[in-house]
Amino acid sequence: MIRLHTYKGNKQASASAICLKLVKFIKNYKKKNNILRTIVNEINNASNIPKETLNQKIYQILYKDFNFKKNKFINYSLIFLASDFLKYYLIIIVNLFSYFIFRKKIKIKNFELICDNVFNQGDVDRYTGLIKSFKNVCLLGKYSKKQKIKAEQYFKYRVFNLGESNQPLRQRFFYFFFGIKILFFSIIYRFNFFRISNLLIYDIFKSNHIFSRINAKYYFTNKFYDTSPIFNFYFKKTGGKKYSCFQKNLCAYSLSCFVFSDILFSLGKNQGKICNKLGGKIKKIIPVGSLFMENDWFNKKKDLKRIPNSDVLILGINTFKNSYHHVSNVYENDYYNIYLNWINKLVLDFPNLKILLKHHSNHLKDPKERRILSKTKLKILVKNESINSTYAYSHKSKLILSFASTMVLEMLGHGKNAFFVDPGLRGSQWFDDVKKINSFRIGKYEDLKELVVKRNIKKKIFSPNKNYYCLNSRFTSRRIAVNLKK
Repeated sequence: MIRLHTYKGNKQASASAICLKLVKFIKNYKKKNNILRTIVNEINNASNIPKETLNQKIYQILYKDFNFKKNKFINYSLIFLASDFLKYYLIIIVNLFSYFIFRKKIKIKNFELICDNVFNQGDVDRYTGLIKSFKNVCLLGKYSKKQKIKAEQYFKYRVFNLGESNQPLRQRFFYFFFGIKILFFSIIYRFNFFRISNLLIYDIFKSNHIFSRINAKYYFTNKFYDTSPIFNFYFKKTGGKKYSCFQKNLCAYSLSCFVFSDILFSLGKNQGKICNKLGGKIKKIIPVGSLFMENDWFNKKKDLKRIPNSDVLILGINTFKNSYHHVSNVYENDYYNIYLNWINKLVLDFPNLKILLKHHSNHLKDPKERRILSKTKLKILVKNESINSTYAYSHKSKLILSFASTMVLEMLGHGKNAFFVDPGLRGSQWFDDVKKINSFRIGKYEDLKELVVKRNIKKKIFSPNKNYYCLNSRFTSRRIAVNLKK
């Protein structure tokens, strides 16, 4: 049996080589692992979920459990066996007893569209344009507000409601006794198979629960890296036509593996193709612009009073506890040892300029980054002082720079003076998926310094090329709605 815990990526290689090798390893590991084959076969016999669908979900589970920073798979040690065993039977017992608690016939609600990943008011706001474009919309997640838009309803799911479904009693007992097998396999092979089984079965129960209560023609999620083949199966089983996702971020290699969707709505032309090279399957890619920019900038009044003007605005990225950035040693070296020091040099070389660093409002402080940047008096902002979010700060800056913020693409698509700072032009992890971007990558400090000097002179952005970065985002929701209904 191929051993998962001994696998390590070559951190000296390129991001593309590392991710392609990891995808190949995961597929090969699944294919040759007899226990995983048994798990798939037995769940397939009990639930009629296609084997291919179950295999795709296992690929996703394994991939997300690879920690790039630690360069190894986590969560499969026998140390976690006892806790994962208890988690398994908590879900199973809830599911079993729910059959007797919720005996009455479940009334199914019909919708045109399901919008997923609704966890706060910001998520609701981003879906407003879509809500207005459909007769009735279900917002799926763990949040709901009291004042509803005309066509808007909420479906909140909780663990203790997962058993409220049309799943037959025979199938529920199957999962109860199936856990004994998983325990046996885990002990014999000294491998925590409950990690895979728990996530697999949770997704089955969750999907079955949701689509026992609702159905819809179309499905949309704002995170392309969070698709679910099992969820898609139940969606289609209850009459769903199109399963779609949105390109929230740059299609970096580490975010683009094992993405499965009928449609990917991308920021710009030709983006997203990388997903089909990395173990995923997307049937159609449609450029629509930025859903986030549409909501925060175009759909809200311009709230700029408390936003300072700046000569140079540096857009931060979330690095701390983010394993997906640390694919290769190139990132570690280029970001911490070169890029952050270039920022310090800019502050020292241009003492009369107003240079700001704006982080995301949900930024987790990175001690290493903070230590490096503390060497100068660079002003660092985290909290948003505008309803327009970071777009307000970009609007009031002469020059926008970032190591790998998606906002650079958004700004370029809307004619703003924006560039990626990419030391040595080694950032293939972030930029291989974006066509015609090389003119907006700065690889030398001398070129960066010259750019700051000429910050008022825009590098000419040819109109035909704007759409490769990001389409005009004033109409993003409209484009999504039209293409779903086609």
